Amino acid sequence: MSLYEVADGILETHVTWKDVEEKLQKSFQTDAIFGKKKSVKNISDQKGYMSKIALIHLDWQNVEDKKSLPEKIAVKISSQLPFIEFSKELKYTDDNGYEDQKLKFLGKILREAHNREVEAYKLLERFNHPDIPVTKIHALKYFSNESDLKGYIIMEYIPDIHSTSMSEFISADDLIPTIRGVAKFAALGHTLSDKEKEFALGAEFLEYYFDTFLGSASIESTLENLKNTFSYVETSKVEKLMKIYRHYIKIVNRYTKISELLGFEMIFNHGDLWQSNILYGTEANGKLKLKAIIDWQALSLLPPGFDMARLFIGSLSIEDRRNRAVELLKIYHETFSSVLGRELFSFQQVGF
Repeated sequence: MSLYEVADGILETHVTWKDVEEKLQKSFQTDAIFGKKKSVKNISDQKGYMSKIALIHLDWQNVEDKKSLPEKIAVKISSQLPFIEFSKELKYTDDNGYEDQKLKFLGKILREAHNREVEAYKLLERFNHPDIPVTKIHALKYFSNESDLKGYIIMEYIPDIHSTSMSEFISADDLIPTIRGVAKFAALGHTLSDKEKEFALGAEFLEYYFDTFLGSASIESTLENLKNTFSYVETSKVEKLMKIYRHYIKIVNRYTKISELLGFEMIFNHGDLWQSNILYGTEANGKLKLKAIIDWQALSLLPPGFDMARLFIGSLSIEDRRNRAVELLKIYHETFSSVLGRELFSFQQVGF
């Protein structure tokens, strides 16, 4: 069996109801069990491709007096099934998909990413900072080895989330709590020993993932599919996009040496900061309120401006990016320096 094969567990994964039940019984110190009316719903479609997220109604039975147990939970289960479907949609591969050898290698990458996220959540729980909102974790399960088929995170379910697609912008004002949150996490992380930070990826982050998921053949296939997908757009615009993409392929390896070349300090960066990984609720006045920053599997030691570049490009409107980027970068720099207690890098280095 493997992580890319359909199984008979929750959402066709290898994780079973018994696995989840036993983890929660241990976490909440209870002998209560799941009832017959327990149910599960997939809430992860189009929100990520390295896991399935199950919304579970537990239907607890035989609950002890005065014992408070969650009615609903979310379970993030590491799986290659979503990526296989996604790769076929974008024609990363032929109709037969990836060969077994490639899929086994991707399984290794997925296991490492999951275990990295588990370590990140343990750090977040240790820091326990009110300005770094995250989902409450009920239980964690590492992948113990390369043949282990069960890696998952059981967390609280946050209801009434404001759904934001990758094509929707988030206002500069609404992004400020997120910016302060990741800046404070980075500053707190910088106080850790090298040993405590070794689980994170390094400056090879971009090159590593690019080479892993998009080999030379896959890139050309993806670009050709891009051309077909945007056939309704003026040809010159598509060609310009493809030219930028090919140029990026040539220079991405230089980022691996950025600290060596430019002398940047390497600090914790979330690594994948975009709309789907920032959960907002809507207040009575219609404004967004940050509920949690999620999906920490790409946590990396990178230059201080990486998260901000990712966030600004993907989440800000053109107008906000042009008019308020400097203001937002100053907030990041000042927050980090204040929490750390000294200036580790200049404002100019953040905006480099």
